[in-house]
Amino acid sequence: MSAVVAVMGLLLAIGLQVTQVQQTPLFISVNAVTVLNPQWWAGLTFLGDTAVTLCVMAPLLLMRPTMWVGVLAAIPVGGITSLTLKWLFDAPRPAEILALTDFHVVGSVLRGHSFPSGHTITAFAAAGALWSCIWFANRKNSAMYSPATNQDSHSNLDVSSWFALAFAFLVAVLVGVSRMAVGAHWPFDVLAGACVGWLAGLNGAFIAQRWQSAWQTTRSVWLLHFLCCALSLDLLNRTFEDPIGVHMLWLGVVSAWGALAVKCLQSVISAGKH
Repeated sequence: MSAVVAVMGLLLAIGLQVTQVQQTPLFISVNAVTVLNPQWWAGLTFLGDTAVTLCVMAPLLLMRPTMWVGVLAAIPVGGITSLTLKWLFDAPRPAEILALTDFHVVGSVLRGHSFPSGHTITAFAAAGALWSCIWFANRKNSAMYSPATNQDSHSNLDVSSWFALAFAFLVAVLVGVSRMAVGAHWPFDVLAGACVGWLAGLNGAFIAQRWQSAWQTTRSVWLLHFLCCALSLDLLNRTFEDPIGVHMLWLGVVSAWGALAVKCLQSVISAGKH
């Protein structure tokens, strides 16, 4: 059902974009919140950066690796769809339509290829992958599962799962809002990005579940940890270039290397027991 809603939302966003419905007033209203705390919004918008997202979520490799792999597997579909739509529409960003004195810009002034929002795609891909992975796990482990109760399996989620899903969705929404807050995207860009990201996340979770044997080996998990750390090196380099919102880059670095440190400790303890 969520996939159907996402497809309908994407078609709506495309229709609004094609018919050029006025969205400037809504953009200006949302963008005005930036003045309250630009550092906070800049940090949030970094969570839509693919490298930052994967590094921040690195601890999942220790607890729920399927979720992390689901997010990773969502990237190709989300990225290709994003590039395709950006090329097809070649929509101007706010900085190309409005005077820079009319709204607030946090960070670099971006121009061109506005529709859809790539950062929002990444954020909702992560939320969609987490939602789908939890749903798959709940359906698989439910003792009451049967074809007749399949549609109601989500109602059996425990409190912690509901909290995790709500938190992931809230963060994704805030990332989408942050793209308008920092002056980078229009509302329709964010709507389209949310729908594309959600569909990509569902696809990524399916891939992670379907081909678990391809990545659930000890060597593969180690390689995924090293991939996170490699990405974190780029984030570390960017901390010297992006003073605004830099705390989120540091969170990604700490998460990636912290997860690797815990993995090493677990390996040492396991070897000691044997």
